[in-house]
Amino acid sequence: MPHGSRITMEEKGQMAARSPEPYLPKRGPVDGTVCKGCGIVYHNKRWQIEGASSAAPKGDVLCPACQRIVGQDPAGVVTLSGAYLAQHREEILNMVKQQETKHREKNPLGRIMEIREEDGGIIVTTTEDKLAQKIGRELYKSQRGELHYKWSHEQRMVRVEWSR
Repeated sequence: MPHGSRITMEEKGQMAARSPEPYLPKRGPVDGTVCKGCGIVYHNKRWQIEGASSAAPKGDVLCPACQRIVGQDPAGVVTLSGAYLAQHREEILNMVKQQETKHREKNPLGRIMEIREEDGGIIVTTTEDKLAQKIGRELYKSQRGELHYKWSHEQRMVRVEWSR
């Protein structure tokens, strides 16, 4: 999809190819490693919530999501704007948070880093590009409006702009 293009229901499946995650080392941590930031566990070559427990000793390793949070390096930036947003702010923020919850069940590395208000709009930063895309897509499906994606492949990042 070209940079800055508008998504329509026919185009919704045409997302950018997954770029390599810069925070994932070529060789993963030892199986059973616990993230010292959030407590998720590295098991079977992926970070998982299953098996994580507050009683497990936390290692000296940060998962890729925690590394992004500490480094303030989002993989997705979702900008919400428009008069409709002001009228439906709570409903829209609840939907954004629900998308994160649903996404984390499948991938615990996809998290909202920050939600802040800026210039009458709302900016949501995420640790994963797919979560940012999902938030935009679900907003468009449920609330309509205009939706634009802008990929920066050099920075491995997506900007999602929704307005109504």
